[in-house]
Amino acid sequence: MVGDPNAAEATPGGVTMQSDAAGLHRICLECGLGSHVLVRIATFRAPGFSELERAAKKIDWSRWLLPAAPRTVRARARASRLYHTGAIAERFERAITAQLGPPPPDATASAEASGREATDSHAPDAPAVVARFERDRCTLSLDVTGDPLHRRGYRLAATKAPLREDLARALILASGWDPSTVLADPFSGAGTIPIEAALLARRIAPGRLRAFALEQTPLFDAELWRRLRNDLAARELPHAPAPIYASDRDAGAVQATRDNADRAGVLADLRVDLAALTAAPFLTDAPHGGALVTDPPHGRRLGDTRRLRALYQSLGRLARDLPSSRIALTSTDRRLTLATGLPLTTALLTDHGGTKLRFLIAEPRL
Repeated sequence: MVGDPNAAEATPGGVTMQSDAAGLHRICLECGLGSHVLVRIATFRAPGFSELERAAKKIDWSRWLLPAAPRTVRARARASRLYHTGAIAERFERAITAQLGPPPPDATASAEASGREATDSHAPDAPAVVARFERDRCTLSLDVTGDPLHRRGYRLAATKAPLREDLARALILASGWDPSTVLADPFSGAGTIPIEAALLARRIAPGRLRAFALEQTPLFDAELWRRLRNDLAARELPHAPAPIYASDRDAGAVQATRDNADRAGVLADLRVDLAALTAAPFLTDAPHGGALVTDPPHGRRLGDTRRLRALYQSLGRLARDLPSSRIALTSTDRRLTLATGLPLTTALLTDHGGTKLRFLIAEPRL
């Protein structure tokens, strides 16, 4: 999972590494772009339930799960003779219970809570055993994350269709922003992009505010955890090196930005303004470079696209007034992108809530 980054191997849907205990604990606290941390338990071939049951009984579950502690089992299957995921999960649950005893009555409720938007930093979710079948071969892992990593714990105030925290960070990194220069988001919404920028600029670990399922497993080392958290706190900068601007024309969004930034501990690093795009306050403060990083409104219906075209044209004119700045924005509609008139290129294509989201960047004109 974690270890020498030079030994990392890209695999479908993720990255695989070898790790020691310190590396595992660090990735939970410091990973800002991933979704889940999975620790490999075993791999084996199981074309039928008899093979699955034998393999499940051989595993020493006390290495991975605490006796009679909250836990859950998830299963997925593709191109395999065992395709009933409920029955697969049931076999593993039986094997675990035979060794460790039944989970407490509220374990299921704890597992279901992982779907909540806000994370209670004092109540880590139950660890999950994840069984993935591919062509009759089972890869068995332990999800030590609980809530997905993008749920940092600060975004309790939300706006309509907010950009996920991990995608906001990815957009900032794709922009090539130098934290010693100004960053601005004129469509700040819930403030996710400016807040993630402030966390990056101040070297604050993204997992600082939240809890992890790791804490409810035998893999957890409380003393190591305390030491790592202290080390991470010691490396933090007291303030961002340059101004970070968040503005929006919606008063509710501006308040959400302030509330979320306050929870993240970076409110003092942001200048938050109620302002329309054409009155964006950073224009006078960033004549010599920086980054405009934003997630502008996306229209899905033809009528929305027509109404938004003028907004994207204004965004393009604003960006052209910042010739030495980097530009990064999200897009779901090529027609709106073209309306900016900017020389944008695709840096990343990803999925966001079932919608294909494109990250577009423009290098500064010197």
